[in-house]
Amino acid sequence: MRSYISLLLRVLVVGGVLWLGWLWGHAETGSLRAEAERTLYENNQQITELSTEVQRLEMELAEARAKNKVDELAQDNDAELKALVTKKIARGVAPAQIIHAIQKLGRPSNCRQLDSRNIAVATPIYGGPESKAALFDGGLNLHVEGEADRKSSREVPSFDRKMPLTVRMAFLNGQKVTQGTLPFRAMIPAEEWVLLLDFAESSLHGYVTVTISSCTQR
Repeated sequence: MRSYISLLLRVLVVGGVLWLGWLWGHAETGSLRAEAERTLYENNQQITELSTEVQRLEMELAEARAKNKVDELAQDNDAELKALVTKKIARGVAPAQIIHAIQKLGRPSNCRQLDSRNIAVATPIYGGPESKAALFDGGLNLHVEGEADRKSSREVPSFDRKMPLTVRMAFLNGQKVTQGTLPFRAMIPAEEWVLLLDFAESSLHGYVTVTISSCTQR
């Protein structure tokens, strides 16, 4: 009887130890699983943040490369042309393709003179109606502005020929503003033809002469 009780106690002790071990192992496993899940979540967060940062850096690099290409292609041109070329490169157009397209552009040919007008140059002192001209039944409206010289008055137009003139052109499909020192040329392009406006000094004091020609595109 005593040996039977002793054996039973030993079984109970071993069973209790095994049960406690199972509880400890289960708790430890749950802790390790929670730690692993937390680490995995943190790693995924870092990967997402790094991926976003990489995309941002890649975009900045693409914009920087595009700007460099634009500076090479349009070093002597205005900001409007640079912005246009930048958009094309950013959208995946190869710089070589843009260069090839530009090289294909020739000078306007088969030009035909349409009209020639004398337009008074408006200044901060003079702003008469003769500073505006409507051509082609209102299809093209011009307004010329400049800086006043010492001979300017409210009644007589006069402008400083050494300073750039500003020409505002309003036409059927939009409007355009260009600047230049006499003589200079403005251009209104279309799909298959181009309108050239050549501004030069006029024999009339305080006026400029604009010669308008229509040319075909090569």
